Amino acid sequence: MRVLAGQSILDVAIQHAGSIEAAFELATRNDISLSDELTASEELLETEKVRADIVDYYTRRGFKPATGETLIGDNKGGIEFMGIEIDFIVS
Repeated sequence: MRVLAGQSILDVAIQHAGSIEAAFELATRNDISLSDELTASEELLETEKVRADIVDYYTRRGFKPATGETLIGDNKGGIEFMGIEIDFIVS
């Protein structure tokens, strides 16, 4: 599975396994810590679905949680800075 910009391991766990409890297995399988900062496009080994109904719900609605920061740049303000999928859409 591919990590999206601003996703934490908890975001990935809820999106792909349907439960944050899966974050522990994801961390173990991928040799990372729960607190590690993930990078966009990073590939993680998958884990079993804990709640298939939640995964299906997220998939059908296109929900992709990303609770991290998605602003670009160091200043994080002003007209030159845009947030991915907020006001800067990549197609």
